[in-house]
Amino acid sequence: MEMIAKQPGKVLTYSYIIGQIWGPYADAENNKILRVNMSNIRRKIEKNNMAPQYILTEIGVGYRMAESE
Repeated sequence: MEMIAKQPGKVLTYSYIIGQIWGPYADAENNKILRVNMSNIRRKIEKNNMAPQYILTEIGVGYRMAESE
């Protein structure tokens, strides 16, 4: 989460995030784990999980933190 929050507006790819977290131990399962964890974080911070305002998904690419207004 901190990684995304430090770069608002910038899309961080799934592979970049996975590489930063798991490093050389990254594998195909990590993508599922990342999605579940992002969902759990959203559930805690978003008012409506179906219309997120803070952590946005760029489908097929990665995640980005919304820029502050």
